[in-house]
Amino acid sequence: MGRTVAEMGSGNQPLDMIIMKKGADDVLVMANTNRPVFKVKFKDIEAYQGKLTTPIGESYATGGVGFVSLPVMNVVQLDKLDETKMLLVQRKTNGDLDLFSNDRSL
Repeated sequence: MGRTVAEMGSGNQPLDMIIMKKGADDVLVMANTNRPVFKVKFKDIEAYQGKLTTPIGESYATGGVGFVSLPVMNVVQLDKLDETKMLLVQRKTNGDLDLFSNDRSL
């Protein structure tokens, strides 16, 4: 049986997920409906002993496994370019879609 290990913000839904490398660590990179792209280390998920069974008390607050918000918003699709670089499709404020790669390591 599974367990909830992270709350990543009220009203937020995952759009796309990929697995990348950060040094020796595998990380989950996730694009979301109304948050920046998130990065979560798999070893942090594995090490987390708790479970979330009640709602987070404050609106839009997070809980459980820690994650890092990457400095990019409105990403609708992710793909791996190689083990450490990714391609992103981002919706701009005018509605256009831009395709770009991250220019630095995660």
